[in-house]
Amino acid sequence: MKKLICLFTVLFTFSASKALASWVTDTSVIEPTYYADHNRDLYDEFGYNTQKLLNHWVKFGIRDGRPSSPVFDVRYYLKHNPDLANTLGRENFAKATEHWFKNGRKEGRPSHPEFNVRKYLQLNQDVAREYGQNNYIEAINHYLSEGYKQGRRGIGVLSNRRLNQDQ
Repeated sequence: MKKLICLFTVLFTFSASKALASWVTDTSVIEPTYYADHNRDLYDEFGYNTQKLLNHWVKFGIRDGRPSSPVFDVRYYLKHNPDLANTLGRENFAKATEHWFKNGRKEGRPSHPEFNVRKYLQLNQDVAREYGQNNYIEAINHYLSEGYKQGRRGIGVLSNRRLNQDQ
């Protein structure tokens, strides 16, 4: 019986980690340079080594609720979406991250203290015209690929942080 439970645990863990892999390393969830810059201990240990940072994120960072992206902070997400905190739990960071990736982005939910996709579209009418006023996923992608590097505002004040550019 003990062997059967152990085997079930291994298979369940493997299945769960495979399911996580489909969204857990998306750049809207984890941007390695941002992850290093906002987690000094990780920068001290790994520098900007993308693979080591991603490995840490998958093994520990998501579970610990570490800041990982310029558009998503899981602790902020739970704090500003109390319906989710009540449903998922205030410290179920993996489930909250999965919810944001699968649903919250599409809904335009508040996800980061320095970025609000609805505000981004209001402040950047060219982006709204190109992708649509309610196409939140494309607006997030635009911010990550261009807007953040260009210094476009993601909220009412300009952030001085930038993504790593061609390091």
